[in-house]
Amino acid sequence: MRKLPVGDAPSKLNPYFSKLLVNRLLTQGSKKETRHFELSLKNSGMRYSPGDSLGIIPQNCVEVVQELLQAVGLSGEDVVRVAENDMVLSKALQTQLACTKLSKIQIKKFNDIAQSKKLSELLLLSNKNELINYMWGRELIDLFLEFPQPNMDSQTFVSLMRPVPPRLYSISSSLIAHPDEVHLTVEVLRYVGYGRLRRGVCSTYLAERVGEHIPCYLHPNKNFKLPEDSSTPVIMVGPGTGIAPFRSFLQERKETGASGRNWLFFGNRNMKTDFLYAVEWKTYQKDGILDRLDLAWSRDQESKVYVQHKMLEKKREVWNWLQKGAVFYVCGDASRMAKDVDIALRKIVEEEGGMSEEDAVSWVKTLIRERRYLKDVY
Repeated sequence: MRKLPVGDAPSKLNPYFSKLLVNRLLTQGSKKETRHFELSLKNSGMRYSPGDSLGIIPQNCVEVVQELLQAVGLSGEDVVRVAENDMVLSKALQTQLACTKLSKIQIKKFNDIAQSKKLSELLLLSNKNELINYMWGRELIDLFLEFPQPNMDSQTFVSLMRPVPPRLYSISSSLIAHPDEVHLTVEVLRYVGYGRLRRGVCSTYLAERVGEHIPCYLHPNKNFKLPEDSSTPVIMVGPGTGIAPFRSFLQERKETGASGRNWLFFGNRNMKTDFLYAVEWKTYQKDGILDRLDLAWSRDQESKVYVQHKMLEKKREVWNWLQKGAVFYVCGDASRMAKDVDIALRKIVEEEGGMSEEDAVSWVKTLIRERRYLKDVY
């Protein structure tokens, strides 16, 4: 394992090469595959705090690369220029270039060559929503399958692509509790789209094909931290893998002897198969670290129950905690969950605080300004 020179902090351009210590399935029998990973930070000099993220620089799946090359009609043996370096195309596709998710710029570059009437219409400003719908679930290979380009050369093909981006994962451990380690909680993405098996690039990289070392670096998050006053109560809302930073929060609060009360709202599909870290939460409850735990299982009954519903069930207690200075945290899906939680929070403030809708909105904005309502959403 590489030991970085003194003062040479790991970064996206100069990552630390970590060793994978643990790869454990958390969701036995579930429709979701969520895994717990532990990576070594030995000799890295990397110091993180709860709320930070870890950047992982993944490699593409060999099968994905071969399928893409076949669709384009290239052998992968040509030498191409990538980021001022000469590389064999197949190696560049595996280690340097993003092979999957489509972007508008990529479609435009492709259509400069393909001259497709359909793509030209989709790229019109007036067809913005149609383009978004078209890109959803499609990958670069789908362009070549739908609009074959039999005469494309290797370097032109490379010009269509961008560098493989790192993926950021919320850290799910406390460095005090686990020296020289960093833990991640990751849902491994696999699904069928347009007749083909699709794979999450980084999640399947971690789950299936990491080599001896994993390129990684720290991504600090100054806007998602535990309160400086350890006696401050905290309310944490984290369904699914949104639980990750709150695992680090509770480990940290335990190790530092924080006296502030802790309340966790967690939700997932089924209690039997999707209760991530169940033993840990129950131990924290038994030891008096976790004062309250509210669980929402969306598929265990006929009507779906989510974390926002549990918040509303306990609206009086939530309001009382906020009145006593609690910091409110939410982590997870930005598109729906975080919005629904925000609506529920404003409703609690309105009803329990005896405020108008307008005043409740203003009160929540004040909570945000005072850094007592913090989000880590994606």
